[in-house]
Formats: sequence, C-alpha cells, structure tokens
Amino acid sequence: MAYEDDDETLLNEEEWNLRACSAKFIGILANVFGDEILLTLMPLIEAKLSKFDDETWKEREAAVFAFGAIAEGCNSFFYPHLIVAILRRLLDDQSPLVRRITCWTLYQFGTYVFEESNLENSKLFTKVLHGFRFKLLDSNIWVQEAACLALTTFEEDAGDKLVPHLEKILQQLMRAFGKYQKRNLKVLLDAIRALADSVGINLNKRAYIKILIPPLVSTLEQISNSDKDVIPLLKCFTSISKALEVGFAPFSWYVFERCMDILQLQQLAKVDHDFAGVQYDQNIVVCSLEFFSGLSKGLVSGIESLVSQSNLRDMLLKCFMDETPDVRESAFALICHLTKVLPDYLEPRLLEFLEIASQQLSANFSGENLSAANNACKAIGELAVKYPQEVSPIVTNVVYSLGMIIQLGETLELKSLTTLVEYNAIELAMNSAITVGILARIRPDLSARSIENFMKPWCMRLATLDDDSTKENAFQGLCEMVKVNPSRYVSSVAFICLAIASWKDMENKVIQSEFSKVLIGYKNMLGKNSWEECLSVLDPLAKERLAARYQV
Repeated sequence: MAYEDDDETLLNEEEWNLRACSAKFIGILANVFGDEILLTLMPLIEAKLSKFDDETWKEREAAVFAFGAIAEGCNSFFYPHLIVAILRRLLDDQSPLVRRITCWTLYQFGTYVFEESNLENSKLFTKVLHGFRFKLLDSNIWVQEAACLALTTFEEDAGDKLVPHLEKILQQLMRAFGKYQKRNLKVLLDAIRALADSVGINLNKRAYIKILIPPLVSTLEQISNSDKDVIPLLKCFTSISKALEVGFAPFSWYVFERCMDILQLQQLAKVDHDFAGVQYDQNIVVCSLEFFSGLSKGLVSGIESLVSQSNLRDMLLKCFMDETPDVRESAFALICHLTKVLPDYLEPRLLEFLEIASQQLSANFSGENLSAANNACKAIGELAVKYPQEVSPIVTNVVYSLGMIIQLGETLELKSLTTLVEYNAIELAMNSAITVGILARIRPDLSARSIENFMKPWCMRLATLDDDSTKENAFQGLCEMVKVNPSRYVSSVAFICLAIASWKDMENKVIQSEFSKVLIGYKNMLGKNSWEECLSVLDPLAKERLAARYQV
C-alpha cells in the first residue's frame, strides 16, 4: 500500500534502516570501485524507477536512495542535466517517502551546478533551486523537512549565486514559516540562517527585510524566555544581524532586550530554579551570548546605544565563572568582539575581566575546556592591544601560563580523542603564541624571564602563522624581547631565524627593519662560524629568504 500524505507512521525504523543501509553500502562500493559498478547497478536502478504504481513505491525509494549514494563515487559518468530531469519528476511522486529521498538525492547531483559558470549550469542551478523551493510547501511534513535540509546545504554551497533568486526564496521560506507546525520550524529557521550567512549584505534591501523580519519578530514575541524554541530563533537572528549590518538596527532593540531578559532569568534559575520557575538551560544562555556577538559584528560601534543602558557587563562576569565550558567560551568570544568595536564599555570592569580570563589559562585543559581557554587567550590579547597599561599586572602570570600551553601544545594534540579536540588544541597553542607576542611587545621587561624558558617552541609556533596583521603584532613582541636582552636568547637563535624566515611576503618596512637589526645583531654577536652553524639547520628556502631580504 502507499502511504497517505498525513500518515504519522511514515517512518518505520526497521523498514527504513534496511533500505538506507543497503543504499549506503552501495555508496561505499561506488567510492571504492567507481564507475565499474554501473554496468551491474544502473539496469537495476532504471528498472525500479520505471515503475509508477502505488505498490512499488518502496522499489522507487530504494532506487532513488542508491542513485544519490553513488553520486560522489561515480560522478565521471553522469550527465547532470539528465539526472536532474529524472529526479525533478520524482519530486511529484505519489509516495511521500519517494519525494523525501528525492530531495536528498537531488542535492547530491545538484552540487555539479556549482562547478562551472556557464549557461547550462545556470539553468540547472535554477531548476534545482526551484525544486527545493517547491517542496518546502509539500503536503507532507517529512518531505517538508527533507526539502528544508536539502535547501540549507544547497544555500551553504551556493553563496552569492543565490542573490538573483533572493526574493523568490524569501517569499517561499516565509510562506512555509506561516504553514509549518512546531516540528519543522527548527529546520526552516536553519534554512533562513544559512541563506543569511551565504548572501550577507545582499540581504539588506527594504523589500527583503519587509518579507523576512516581521514574521520572525512576531514569533519571538509569542515564545517565552524559557522555551527551548527560542534557541533556533536566536541563531537565526544572529546570522541575520550580521548579514544586514546597520539594516538590522530598527529591530535590534527588541531582540537585544529579550536576550538580556533571558540571561537574567537563566542566572536566577541557576541560583534558585524554584523561584525562577524554570530550569537553568546553558544552551539558551549560549545562544543569547552568540546573538550579542553577531549584533556587535553587524552594528559595530552602533551597538553602544543598546549596551550602554544595560547590565551586560555584570552578566558577562557571571558567565565567565559558569561551570559550563560552552557558556564561558561564548562569553569570552563576546568580549573579543566588544573590545574591537566598543572597548570603552568594558573599561569599568576591565581588571576583573582580565583576572578571570587569566584564570582560564591555568585550568584543566580537557577537551571540553580548550575552546573556553582559547577564547580567554584571544580576549586577553585584544584587551592588551586596547589597554596596554592596564594589562601590566597580569602579564607575568599570563605569559607563564601561555608558555606552559605552548610547551604542552604537542602533548595536548596527541591526547586529543577527536579531530575537533585536536583542532582546538592546535588553535589554543597558536593563539597563545600570538598573545605572548602582544604582551611581550607591551611589557618586554615583565615577559623576558618566562619567555626564555619556551623561546624555541614559541618561535616554532610563530613560524606556522599566516602572514597577516596578527602575525605582525606577535613578531613585534619577539623583536622587543631580543632588543631588551639579546644575549638571553642566544641558544635559540636558529629558531628565531626560522620564525623570521617563515614570512612569505613582508610588506611592513618597519618590521622588516627590526628583523634586519635582530639578525645582523646576532650575526655580529656569534661570529662567522657560529652564525653559519645556526643557519645550517634551516631549509634552503629559509636561508634564501634571509639572504635576499636581510643580507645575512
């Protein structure tokens, strides 16, 4: 029998998993053997897709799933325009499960429309996009969900190719917003969020804003501060605020005030959930903090009118000391953003911020704590650039802690249990190297003794940084350290040379001059033989750069 559109038993797990696992295994075979499997597989798929009666919907569904599963492994064989034509027809299949899996499979082949910019691919792009938009309003909730998920991924890959289609996409998304039940609102909001992230400032047009914002604000008005449904909505507002920039200003006050109310309720719930009437929810806190970060990126200094009359500073101090690493991570990220756009707002509680941030750097560096420590490290660096004198009291302790992190960097990476944890460990070590450089530039006298103990691993970390203004700040600190007491770092000269040679392009003439002084100074101090011995450990490219740029 065929399923009805409103059948809530649509997903029978045993039945679904059997077909899904079979298709996924075929996908593995395709990745291993490539086009070799097509001679056997394609006749089976074509035969099953040629059946259209109600009783054979399972065969069509399995065939469509297998079709999508081999898209990556067998892509050299297919002609996308033919595939899209077949799958567009299946979007109207009488079985909701066939329509559902077709959304997923269509996206697997839809990726080909991004590969070349030509008229044929432009037409394919439009057809694929139209198919997803059309299915957003399917009569079945499972198909709606699949269309949303496929559209979200499509948007993330499409980027500004979506701009000519923005009005139609927005209109369809908001029609769905008015139709969807609670179950599918989250995936729909994810699709809106992905669209804002992809098109950015192109969304900032009066006509688009009129379509998009009022329904979202109206929904927020209807949701209580403790309702978990506020989470995807705030994530959506975060992306929109960054995309619209100043275009979001007319709506910013209401959403900002709601987030402040949410934070205050959650802080109360943490102390006395009976009195607050709700349980503490760290995810709601994180989303509120991330909205403030997004708003600061979008409005830049325009956020002053919002935060100046708020108690956000007090809320941040409480969030800094939260036992949940994700809350601390988001709070320190917000400090980084506010320091860039509105540092004066933080000044009254600056020393408290710095002290608590420094404590994060001597904490237990388990996987869950790495991101919080990383953002605390970046926050100290940002604050140090804006308030060099005020940072002085914590320089010695922070440099010592960061030195330990840099020295333990490889150990942290080796102990990582997942790729994400490994990435966080590497990023923490990198940002520690940058912040050490910033603090050394500000107070080389307070940093010298600690840095002497980890100069070699520090230089090795500096050598891996991308050439940019952040790297310039760190290397200025290196030069200041050497200038204060060059003899202290004689044993690390080869590593200092390695770090300086890591610059692929050096356009800053001031820093280039400082590098020249450091290198020539050490060359004269060591003498010809010892200097050549230092250079002997460098690779040929590094030697060539030093000789060409600094004549050493």
